[in-house]
Amino acid sequence: MRFTSLRRLSKRSRRAIIYSTVCLTCLFLFLRIRAKRSQSASEKYALLLDQGHENDVVVDMKFSTCHGLFGYFPFCRKSITNPDSAWIRVPKDIYLGRRWSRQVFLDYRLEDKDKILELGSSTINEVHVAMEKEKEKVDDDLSWDTIGYGITVERGRYDPEKSITGVNFLFGRMATDPRPGWTVIEKPLEVDLQKEDNLGLLETPDEDLTTDHHIYDDECYMSVQRRNAVSEEDSVKSTASYQTELSFKEDGKFKILQVADAHLVAGYGRCRDPWPTVSNEEACLADVRTMNFITSVLDIEKPDLIVMTGDQVFGSESKDVETAMFKLVKPFVDRKIPYAVMMGNHDSEGNLSRKQIYQLLQSLPYSVSEAGPGYVSGYGNYVLTVTSSEQGDKNGLIMYFLDSHSYSRSKVPGYDFLKDDQKVFVQNSYTKNSVNLVPVGKITTDRTSDGRPLSMAFFHIPLPEYREFKTPDNADRPISGSYKEGCTAPMYNSHMYDVFKGIGVSVVSVGHDHCNDYCMKYNDINLCYGGAVGEGGYAGYGGTSRRLRIFEIDDKNNTIRTWKRLQTKPEETFDEEVLFDGAKL
Repeated sequence: MRFTSLRRLSKRSRRAIIYSTVCLTCLFLFLRIRAKRSQSASEKYALLLDQGHENDVVVDMKFSTCHGLFGYFPFCRKSITNPDSAWIRVPKDIYLGRRWSRQVFLDYRLEDKDKILELGSSTINEVHVAMEKEKEKVDDDLSWDTIGYGITVERGRYDPEKSITGVNFLFGRMATDPRPGWTVIEKPLEVDLQKEDNLGLLETPDEDLTTDHHIYDDECYMSVQRRNAVSEEDSVKSTASYQTELSFKEDGKFKILQVADAHLVAGYGRCRDPWPTVSNEEACLADVRTMNFITSVLDIEKPDLIVMTGDQVFGSESKDVETAMFKLVKPFVDRKIPYAVMMGNHDSEGNLSRKQIYQLLQSLPYSVSEAGPGYVSGYGNYVLTVTSSEQGDKNGLIMYFLDSHSYSRSKVPGYDFLKDDQKVFVQNSYTKNSVNLVPVGKITTDRTSDGRPLSMAFFHIPLPEYREFKTPDNADRPISGSYKEGCTAPMYNSHMYDVFKGIGVSVVSVGHDHCNDYCMKYNDINLCYGGAVGEGGYAGYGGTSRRLRIFEIDDKNNTIRTWKRLQTKPEETFDEEVLFDGAKL
């Protein structure tokens, strides 16, 4: 049977066919894009953690180009991220999605070192980014191969100190890798035309605001791993091992630095509402200012624990969450300070889900963060205890960390609320740990233990009680600090406060509202804000300098004290107060 040619059809029929084809194509594209965007959170992005087996070594590398439309419908070899396969793909486009028609990935091949030694095969022992003036020297050396985008690799005999065992990509001139055995190559890949005015990494945020250094934010840097060169002492321990090391010092003190709303990105980051104002806000380098402030306070305070209460990463603005997280935890790792992380509403808006961020955190040194049990809503519901200085077999402090979620999916608009299963989790965690908690003060009728322990709770979005500044008798509740913006607590009250009160929590501290840093005495509990530290997050409200809150817990005197430090005067403290005094119970 012969088909009637399109030319012989009537105009109406031809138009109908064309319209139908266009509509079906658009519908197909829409459904494909929607399906990709609605993938489960765990499929957001292929996160490489365990790159091959312990004995595997990199023996080859090559770049693969995928052609498609804005990252969709890629025509290339299927991404290989299974460590059991010979080739592994670094699942990061070196263009960071800036090319609408193509993506470029690096694939590398692994082989067992015992097989390599048996066959006398070569391994990749060095990676170098050869700029134009160096390429002739590289080409003359037969041990070096050029694989593209400025990358040259040196092959040679297996050497446990030199042979490469893993590869990753990070972005921007602040790129750093806190993992033992990992090294970031100093020069970026030749992805774009190299800038002639190589300005280098600015160490001082206001060093040069006449030039926009954000032109370097998308630069791609290779990080290579030499697993076999890491000593046992420097290897990453399990999260549980780091947790058991939390203890009060001999003087009975334990100091916590709360880092709220850092809003880091991959790259320098753009300043939002800097205060005091700067001459050229567009050229202001947010993450340089933020990290300089954090490191200065670290060196002044020397905390025993870092508590990050959400929005560590400005997910929607950061093209690579891994790069931003590495940047944030690097000074903690360098100083061997353990850190606990909770999720904010922005952290998982980037290329990693909440689950993946905790997978990443649990692979990093000095992280005491946990995803928490699967039967509890969200990720990041866990409990930490600190060993008492007075009774070594008891815990002098218990801390509850919760996922306050993001935006409400119920009929109640606004931000989400803490769930009933989280309330049960907190209550059960207290019951489980109460036997090993050092009691403080006298027995009260509404306590479930023989005394009141030193206990705190941390999460991102404030409780509804944070906006209740009046008592039922219309009296003002005691408050210290700044209250500049409206409290964006959930509209629905799930009454987590009542659970905290019942188990003797003395202090709750959150983030989220950048321009609030107050502590309010709400009956038995102090409700505090950490105050935002990140220059990449909003501020305003008449001018707000970034700040950090510190807590000092004393298990000998049974007290919890707090104070803050400003970005403009980090050497000075302000709003110092005693939040809890067990002697007054």
